[in-house]
Amino acid sequence: MRDSRFEWISGCFELALLLELSATPKPGLVDRIHDYRRTSYHHFLASAVSLRPWIMRAARLGGGRGLGKIILGGVKAFMSSQSGGNTHLGAWLLIAPMASAAGSHERIPIKSKSLRSRVKGVLRSMDWRDTINIFKAIAYVSPSGLGHVPYLDVLREETYEEVEEEKITPIQALSVYKDYDAVAHEWATGYSWVLGDCLRILKKNIRELGGLNPALVQTFLEILARHRDTHIVRRAGRSVAEMVSSMASKVLELGGVSTPAGRKALTEFDRRLRRSRKLRPGSSADLLSASLSALLLEGFTP
Repeated sequence: MRDSRFEWISGCFELALLLELSATPKPGLVDRIHDYRRTSYHHFLASAVSLRPWIMRAARLGGGRGLGKIILGGVKAFMSSQSGGNTHLGAWLLIAPMASAAGSHERIPIKSKSLRSRVKGVLRSMDWRDTINIFKAIAYVSPSGLGHVPYLDVLREETYEEVEEEKITPIQALSVYKDYDAVAHEWATGYSWVLGDCLRILKKNIRELGGLNPALVQTFLEILARHRDTHIVRRAGRSVAEMVSSMASKVLELGGVSTPAGRKALTEFDRRLRRSRKLRPGSSADLLSASLSALLLEGFTP
């Protein structure tokens, strides 16, 4: 019975990654009809499938200590499963603690309120060794636009010495960057967006729009409109990220996916974002993946 529970949990997260990937059109990002020059839809498919065994390991762990090693293993798995580079770093960093929290739950489905409480416990229980492995995972991917940061730079050897010497936990390390990175924000705030605002928006759109694809696209737009995309912040700056959020808001004002005017604006928005690799709203997609995971864990079926 326990094995079937872990299978179900890992299946929810894998499906969430696949459904988010398939939401189309997703402005500026890879979807069913758009690829990047180096990274395709099929690269993302392979990456998502490769993470399932590692999601299950996180679920079986059922706690935080030791999760860093699982996160590093998952990163190596999705990087070696395809040739398109970094496909799922942000999403994986968000869902790994959620999977561990879900695994500690004796019954399924799992309510998001209970999941959030357990996620907080997972995050609090990680220690400096988890920080080391998480930093190694980030450095292994070397995500484009990461750059050098003034504190605990994962690309500097001195960082790892400082983490060990000062026994810096993942929450302590990432809290400094909660306004700079969506994952850091969620870890520092106990998933206030994923299991709060974003999940509410997703449920509302599924109720109101009927079909799953339009609901996912509309939710993506609303997440992007409400929260500056931190991928864009790192690559192009806050003012550009704010401009992109404003553009998403204008698409929504015209009705988004639910009206002809909104769909026309969405097509133009997508076209404008694809002009530059600096305008890829990846953190919004990561938040959507994690929120969709929570919805599936509650028992939702597509």
